[in-house]
Amino acid sequence: MKISVNWLKEYIPVTHTVEEMADKISLTGIESSPVKLGEELTNLVVGHITSIAPHPDSDHLKVCQVDVGESEDIQIVCGAPNAAADQYVIVALHGAHLPNGVKIKRGKLRGQESNGMICGLDEVGVPAKYMPEEFENGIYVFDEPQKPGQAVYDLLGLKEQMIDIDITPNRADTLGMRGAAWEIGATYDEKPSFTKPELDDAKVTSDSDITADVEEKQLVPDYLLREINGVKVAKSPLWMQRRLWNQGIRPVNSVVDAANYTMIEYGQPIQAYDADKLAAKKLVVKLAHNGDKLHLADEDKVLDANDLIITAGDQILGLAGVQTSDVAAVDENTKNVILEAGVFNGASVRKAAQRHDLRGDDSNRFEKGVDNGIVTEALMRAAQLVDQDSDVASISETITGNFTKAEPTIIKGSISHINHLMGLHLATDEITKILDRLGFDVAVAGDDITVTIPTRRWDMAIEADLVEEVNRIYGYANLPNTLPAGMETKGGYSPKRELANKLRDILLGEGMDEVINFSLLSKQEVEDFNVIDSEYTKLLHPMTEDHEYLRNSLVPGLVRNVAYNQARKNDDLQIFEHARIFSRATGKERPDEITYLSGAVSGNVVADSWNTTAQPADFYYVKGIVEELLSFVNADAEFTFEATKDYKNMHPGQTAKILANGQVIGFVGKLHPNYQKAHNVSDTYVFELNVDLLFDLNKKNVKAQAAPKYPAISRDLAILVDKDVENGQIVNDIFANGGKYLKDVNIFDVYQGKNIAANHKSLGYHLVFLNPNDTLTDEEVEKSFTVVKDSLVKKFNVEIR
Repeated sequence: MKISVNWLKEYIPVTHTVEEMADKISLTGIESSPVKLGEELTNLVVGHITSIAPHPDSDHLKVCQVDVGESEDIQIVCGAPNAAADQYVIVALHGAHLPNGVKIKRGKLRGQESNGMICGLDEVGVPAKYMPEEFENGIYVFDEPQKPGQAVYDLLGLKEQMIDIDITPNRADTLGMRGAAWEIGATYDEKPSFTKPELDDAKVTSDSDITADVEEKQLVPDYLLREINGVKVAKSPLWMQRRLWNQGIRPVNSVVDAANYTMIEYGQPIQAYDADKLAAKKLVVKLAHNGDKLHLADEDKVLDANDLIITAGDQILGLAGVQTSDVAAVDENTKNVILEAGVFNGASVRKAAQRHDLRGDDSNRFEKGVDNGIVTEALMRAAQLVDQDSDVASISETITGNFTKAEPTIIKGSISHINHLMGLHLATDEITKILDRLGFDVAVAGDDITVTIPTRRWDMAIEADLVEEVNRIYGYANLPNTLPAGMETKGGYSPKRELANKLRDILLGEGMDEVINFSLLSKQEVEDFNVIDSEYTKLLHPMTEDHEYLRNSLVPGLVRNVAYNQARKNDDLQIFEHARIFSRATGKERPDEITYLSGAVSGNVVADSWNTTAQPADFYYVKGIVEELLSFVNADAEFTFEATKDYKNMHPGQTAKILANGQVIGFVGKLHPNYQKAHNVSDTYVFELNVDLLFDLNKKNVKAQAAPKYPAISRDLAILVDKDVENGQIVNDIFANGGKYLKDVNIFDVYQGKNIAANHKSLGYHLVFLNPNDTLTDEEVEKSFTVVKDSLVKKFNVEIR
């Protein structure tokens, strides 16, 4: 909301600079900034076109003689199609500065001398979308004669000084000039003075055939109308037009402008309808039917049963509190007008505005709330302005569709408690004076205080709100500086967060990049990786179909990242995300939040260079990353990898479940080729770990050990085994039978193909034996080695090679 300083002066004395006022208002908790329009403008005056002639060498240019208050008229060549003799216009003289660094100089246009420029409003700083439509493609022409040579800045508000208030949602009372005057006045201990609108009693009549009805009274506590007959629609006066376009509102005509002006003045939106265009004399506020259409100038909006509409018979006049249709728009031919003022439910307005992408000045106010105590007065003010500018014949009394009496809020508290919460020792008189500056009625009985809050401050309800108001006006900068008292709590991360941070640091140390994705997915994405078999959790009011559900896996987000990068030729990726997923058991209302760690690797993990060959990512590379992570968990658990085909979007031959003591804690593998193709990604390997389950594992009791004094003995073992036997099974059996001195087993060779029996594979293992307390003999090692071989032959029918 931009607060015009000149307009503000009508309510309170203003003696401070706009910069000082913006700073002081900001210190009360409402962020503000100064706005100075047209600081760059110079040498702009009123000109009177005394004569006009065609340019001898141009079909569209005209040679104008213009009185600019000098001893002689000056000649200006103008190309505007609406330029004509006897017009009062804006003239930029020689040396004038215009917006965007434009400077006007004398010159010649096709041989004719031109000593300045006749300007349109957009050329002197008024945005084209806010200037009157009639001047969109030409120069601006004053409606009334002006003094040639006088500066145009005040006439057109070109150098208006304003305070731009960035309000919080609870302070919508400042979305009107009157509410802002109370706020700024309280800051400077000045109570605003307002003039109540009055109508000409001779024109007010009870004779009207217009009626109103509200079917959804819980959504529309107030709905009032006034019928105005015998209207002569004209242009609104210049003072009103300039205030409107400086507020970002295009002037239209005397009726529409009066409604918009009232909205800026009171913060109460007003609508105007052409009564002769209505399909019925009864206006009804009700819910729409599915498929109803709201006709707008540029498109039709299809409504549903959640939309609150205003109708006249079968005619839909508007989406309540959001947008008015053009079917009953007021124009220059309008003779009879209906003015509407209402209070519409903020949540209903907000949802409708979002649903149909129709956010505007009206919806912005209704969403945040309007003062239902001034609806009647605002409607009277709009009628008064229409009467002033349109010379009406009669004005009806208020026509009521629904009316709820506005009651002030009464808050009780105590002086001592208010001081205690602020950490101050203000006298009772000082506190009551501050509350009085805000326009609150205060009654004091000893230490007790009772404050009556006017309806314009609907954000206040409890004693804490009083404390905030006293604090704001007293000044946050004046509060004493004190150290916190009481027990101190040592800061730091929880053990679970420390584990997650450790795992994150490990991945960063391995050269992976961390990403942060949205917690919301599409329905297809939550179905794609529902490996935890969770119920889906859908938002009540999602913004888009791509963000309807809470994620049950981090993998879909990583796949999006991979696709985005590969589409831009960034193919070598190693990324991970540490975040929460949402798992909801059947029948449970709320999902559980579980910390997960997921990663994705694609492209080359070793770059091609003069001394290295490019190495693409594979299953074992990513499995190695996972094993590295698990080694730092320090869990007293046996981690195993079990091949699986259970996950539909993972490669059935290159995917494994990750288990801790037999409990599934995640998975690792390659994305299914069909899934990769559908998402436009090349070969990509992913992993996912449940950090909460890792944290719950028992911890190892780590003890330091001296380095072994005695040498180790190694043996190599080559076997031929059925291709379906897993390496893990072989390793586990070797450890089970290798004796107490077997320290390590590594596979160093895998071969299938020529000279190997069909459906078989050759595996090579390196076994390491070590006795930390004595020198091992070959006999001891050979004995254990023989037991290992015999067990493998017996259990897996291997052939020792």
